[in-house]
Amino acid sequence: MKEMSFNQLFILQANYNRLEQALSELANIVTDQDAVLLLEDAVLAPSLDAISHAKAIFILSADAHIEHEKNLGNMKIIDYGDWAELLQLSQKVHTWQ
Repeated sequence: MKEMSFNQLFILQANYNRLEQALSELANIVTDQDAVLLLEDAVLAPSLDAISHAKAIFILSADAHIEHEKNLGNMKIIDYGDWAELLQLSQKVHTWQ
């Protein structure tokens, strides 16, 4: 992952009741130079098409067991060590709830 860099990292950690709204909001600001990390309920999003233009979409391995059969070309499952590296590779980090 070291060859990657991102303008912004958006950590999406919205509860399931707010998930679609949070994805819609995020879709309006995420760019093709940004990354999105899905945590907890965010992994359950029925569709990630709204943010598919992000440079990369990550799912924490601890949450991957709840991931449904979504597979975008820019999606990757990462562990906690990768998450720490991801924070270093991003110029700005935002938590979106």
